[in-house]
Amino acid sequence: MQKLKHPLLAPFIWLAAIVFLIEEAIWDWTAKLMARLGAVHFVHAVEQRIAALPPRWALFTFLLPSLILIPAKLAGLHAMAAGHWLIGGSIFVLAKLAGMALFSRIFNLTRPALLQLDWFARLYAKVMYYRDHIHAYLDRWQTYQLAKQRIAAMVAALKTSFKRAA
Repeated sequence: MQKLKHPLLAPFIWLAAIVFLIEEAIWDWTAKLMARLGAVHFVHAVEQRIAALPPRWALFTFLLPSLILIPAKLAGLHAMAAGHWLIGGSIFVLAKLAGMALFSRIFNLTRPALLQLDWFARLYAKVMYYRDHIHAYLDRWQTYQLAKQRIAAMVAALKTSFKRAA
């Protein structure tokens, strides 16, 4: 049974690795982008108000981008289902990126207030525990490390080409 278990789990492990790499890249990129946006005076003032929210309002603010962007994602899926793959895919990807950017920034601003909610603190601890275990497992894979290095090299090359073009 053990010999059969590993080959059956391999596709799921690779899928988890790919999802982790993509999500981390998007999270890091959008967090940096939103931090730059936070330098704008008006945005900075709004962020200060968000960071000062009490826990229940912080939770509402944290969930708001998801509630706003769900219709956009559904519109993208509807367009793809209607045969408009390029338009629908573009809408879906842009909504995903915008959602990730807002989600990461608002989470960073509201995390102290959210962690005051007992159920959220327990959920956050569990998610971080499993995330760290998955990372530790994937980090032992040489192929995963190679994929991370290649992605980092591609990102660095893209940054260099953008700087040259600007």
